[in-house]
Amino acid sequence: MGRRTVLAALGIGATGLGLGTAASPRASAAAPASGTPAAFAQPSCILTPEAMEGPYFIDEDLIRRNIIEDRQGIPLEVRITIVDGVNCTPLAGAEVDIWHCDAGGWYSGHLDTSPDVPATSPEHVEPTDPSRFLRGLQITNRRGEVSFRTIYPGWYYGRTIHIHLTAHVGGQEVHTGQLYFPEEISREVALLEPYVRHTGTERLTNQEDSIYLEQGGAQTTMNVRPLRPGRPKLGYVASITAGVSSGQTPEPPVSPSA
Repeated sequence: MGRRTVLAALGIGATGLGLGTAASPRASAAAPASGTPAAFAQPSCILTPEAMEGPYFIDEDLIRRNIIEDRQGIPLEVRITIVDGVNCTPLAGAEVDIWHCDAGGWYSGHLDTSPDVPATSPEHVEPTDPSRFLRGLQITNRRGEVSFRTIYPGWYYGRTIHIHLTAHVGGQEVHTGQLYFPEEISREVALLEPYVRHTGTERLTNQEDSIYLEQGGAQTTMNVRPLRPGRPKLGYVASITAGVSSGQTPEPPVSPSA
């Protein structure tokens, strides 16, 4: 069974995921997110635009912070804060999946699908091999934060550079989207090894990508900074806050005293 089925069967509801509540067994099994509150993007009470899931999601519980495995590329730390889009409170205990292609455009689980030709379908495709690089799941801490150690993604036919994201609260999917990078950073990375060797298909810019343009890409572009200015090979840190519809009810306003 996939994660959604398992959590629904356990009866883990969204109301049990607020601040100050005990973590679920799965949350305690996950490695804690790193960083301080200042290292993450500041909360925003705006629902983050959703985007298509794409064909390459794999519904497995790969609970891990480091998702690199054997992939080569520029180091990247992705820091995500999940907040309730209505009342702006951090969502503790939310499950956050990310997945993306490697520097050459390949997705794990789908190594029979060339990144240099159009995808056969935008709908879900079952994995065809056991590889699982550049995929992982983390549980948000009480500040709504998770972080992943990965590499800067590459690109594939018809798409700009991006990361896929889903978030679940209480076994229910509350957000499916894609995260993007500032064009000036992607342009710089594309000139470095091993990305520069990917010549089989052209890298689209954000403004050339119809999904970016039509599904809120400008609002889901991450804040990206180099670990050391002027030395891109050392890596980057990317951060974003995602406001999701969690089903929580906002607190009623307090009437002023007479």
